[in-house]
Parts: sequence; structure tokens; C-alpha cells
Amino acid sequence: MKRLALSIALLGLTLTACSEPASDTPTPAASATSKAAAFPKGETGAKALMEALRAADGAETVKTLQPTAADYAAVFTKDLASKAESFYKTKLWNGEKVELAGSAAQTDLKIYQATTEDIRKWTPAVERDFPGGYEKLGAHLQPGLTVYRWKYTEPGEDSGRAYEGLVYVNDHWIWVPKAWEILEQ
Repeated sequence: MKRLALSIALLGLTLTACSEPASDTPTPAASATSKAAAFPKGETGAKALMEALRAADGAETVKTLQPTAADYAAVFTKDLASKAESFYKTKLWNGEKVELAGSAAQTDLKIYQATTEDIRKWTPAVERDFPGGYEKLGAHLQPGLTVYRWKYTEPGEDSGRAYEGLVYVNDHWIWVPKAWEILEQ
């Protein structure tokens, strides 16, 4: 009889614990995980991320691209990683709102990508598609990465609002724009 009463009491506690309402507010870790899942590695994930960056909540999406010390080390060689972290903390990730968007008329998205090996070799495609600062930066990039550049343009136009420095490392996207400026500091 005591066992039955104990079992019923435990069942009641279990049901009570399971029936407590769950919070609708995701934890920061859950938010980061869902953001990472929404933007997988590769061109498809990069494109989805670039589209999200120009959406109404794009400034919130930009915040998810802030690198950690480990991310800087995954992108830049040892001689530049800590310098990059200091550079970006003052120039970009300093608490100011950052928005990446084109005008309402810039509905087209043009995407360019280059491996760090191609950047180091400064291939004709990289020279055509990326800013010249990458030629100097190439020697300071870790091998095996792909760097993305993109433009929001009006239909049929080549020029528009251009951005670069999107990289997938450590299972998420980060943004390190105009990284060649680190070399000039």
C-alpha cells in the first residue's frame, strides 16, 4: 500500500512538473542555435543570411555575426588574430547599431566568393570580384575558408550597396569587413 501511495505521489509530481508552462522567450543560446540553423554553411546559407541582413530586423541579425576570440584565430593567422579582435571591438562591435541594407529599389542580390587559397594567389576572379585590399590580406588568412562578398543592386545594375568579409567558422557565420585595414594600423 505504501508503495502504491509513493508511486501515485511521484506520478503526481512528474505530471505537475511536465504541465508547467514553458517560457515563450528563447534563451540566448537557443536563439543563437536557431540562427545558426537558419543559415547553414555554404552559398545557400550565405544567401539566406544576406537576405536576412536587409530585412526589417537586419540589425539584430548583424549582432549574431560578431566574432569571438576563437573565431578571429580561425580566420586570421596568429600574427593578426589578436590585432583583428582589438580593431573590430573599436571600429565595428563597439555597441553602435550596424545595419546592412540597400535602398528599397535594390532588390537584386549579387554574391561573390573566394577561398582563402585563391585570395592568396590573387587569381583573376578574386581580383575582379573583391576589393584590392584582399591582395595584401591574403597572407594573413587561415587556409581552407571561403570569404563572401555581396551587393544589393537595382535590377539590371552592377553597382549598388556592397559588403564583404562574411566567413563561416566554428559552426556559425561571422563578419570581418575591410580586414585589410587591420594591416594599416
